[in-house]
Amino acid sequence: MRKTDIHFRPERGRHEKGAALVISLILLLVLTVLGVSTMSTATMEMRMAANNQFLENAFQLAETGLDTDLAQLNIGILAAPPATIAGSCAATTAAVNVPALGGNYRNTMCFIGEGMAYMNSSGLVTNYYFQNNSQAVAQGQASSLQSLGMSIIGPAGL
Repeated sequence: MRKTDIHFRPERGRHEKGAALVISLILLLVLTVLGVSTMSTATMEMRMAANNQFLENAFQLAETGLDTDLAQLNIGILAAPPATIAGSCAATTAAVNVPALGGNYRNTMCFIGEGMAYMNSSGLVTNYYFQNNSQAVAQGQASSLQSLGMSIIGPAGL
């Protein structure tokens, strides 16, 4: 065997101590922590967005309740509570479910008081003041209370 026939090959692994493995494991750990953190943040943002939607649904339910009472007052289906004792309230609706908004609303109308009587072409009249309240509950127990003040002109001294 001649010396020129032997190919010189340096020994592999003699100077390598597994540094590539350790570095790749550390990088894998960092990427795993980053991925878990990102998923946690995304989950929290989804919950926040859902809660905002639930609150918006509750608000819309309460507004629907107020609009419904006002429309029923205007066409005569609903009568205002008697104008007798200031602060007296009467339920105008039982719980009304609205599946499209995922919840329900309940309405009450309260007599607040009356204004000064004045004379017009119909005789002696006054303003009777009422407050219509609508309490709504949507998904996730999100709730909203909306109020609408109104006055009704009627004969003085009811």
